[in-house]
Amino acid sequence: MQSPPQAPCGQSVAASHAGGHDVESYAGPVRRRRRARGVLRTLLGGLALGFVASTTIIAAVYDAETSRPTPDPAGLHFVRTGAYLTRYEAWGRASLHPVVLVHGAFESADYWDPVATRLSRTAHVEAYDLEGYGYSQRVGPYDAATLATQLYEFLRARHLTRPVLVGHSLGAGVIANFVLKYPHLAAGIVFLDGDGLSLSIPGAQVVQWIPTIYVTALFRYAVRNDSLVSTIFRAACGPRCPAVTPAVLTMVQRPFEVARAQASLLAYATQPIVGVSVAQLRAVGRLRIPARVIFGADDTQYSSSTPRLTAERLGAPAPEIIPGAGHLSLWSSPGPVATAIARLVRTLSSSSS
Repeated sequence: MQSPPQAPCGQSVAASHAGGHDVESYAGPVRRRRRARGVLRTLLGGLALGFVASTTIIAAVYDAETSRPTPDPAGLHFVRTGAYLTRYEAWGRASLHPVVLVHGAFESADYWDPVATRLSRTAHVEAYDLEGYGYSQRVGPYDAATLATQLYEFLRARHLTRPVLVGHSLGAGVIANFVLKYPHLAAGIVFLDGDGLSLSIPGAQVVQWIPTIYVTALFRYAVRNDSLVSTIFRAACGPRCPAVTPAVLTMVQRPFEVARAQASLLAYATQPIVGVSVAQLRAVGRLRIPARVIFGADDTQYSSSTPRLTAERLGAPAPEIIPGAGHLSLWSSPGPVATAIARLVRTLSSSSS
């Protein structure tokens, strides 16, 4: 029986070699591409690591160069309010209804000077720095209850009875909390560029996850950047904002450079804005404390309906709208603001006599 014919041995070997060349010709580029991708990943990883390392070094150096706190200005006035000292300013002679001015977030008592100077012609006026702002001692906690207690302790320490309380922006929330806790102390209240409502800021907790070295560097750079601070101030002030002079920049920036300023501001930033709920604000209205609401016509931080809604909730007359004023109407339009406050003081004085 004959065996089936077989291909010559050389032919089989040749075919095998041909197939081997095909595999090698495919595997070579694959290996080279993988090697290239590996090199690229290593390079990108090195660049990222180098960026993080260099950024960290720059931040550390900047933190070290700016680590010395700025001292408080000379000649400030302080009064003890519970466990800490509160900085304050006073204008004018004693009057039946002293006016107490409560500033807003990122502000200080100095923001009230143009208004207070005008008001002091007919009333005694005082303004103080909220704990965590300005030059009051920073001990914490930084919350609504603490700020309401600070206002109570301030009135008691300064012997201010039956005051008219004026709150700008966040200061309106402080006053709302205060009158709910101490309903019989204020003769009148004024909400200036503020609705008194608490507000949670989306994403505020993110700052807690950022390494402190970066937060510190960014904070110090921002508060020391004259151009940035000036731009933000003018935007809040509105179209009639006076010139932002070096003296004004110092007024704005210096409180952010004192000891523990960063810690207190970050504490405020990671919690809801100080204020009350709508229901609580209506409860303030039911106390029947004479109230007024004043807003700048160009205040972009609130909707156009906010002044009316705030007045309705407080049981106040129609809100007074100041043409050309932004969110810092106390700075851009101190005359109209002082006039509106003085009208309430005169009304209260007349009814008391």
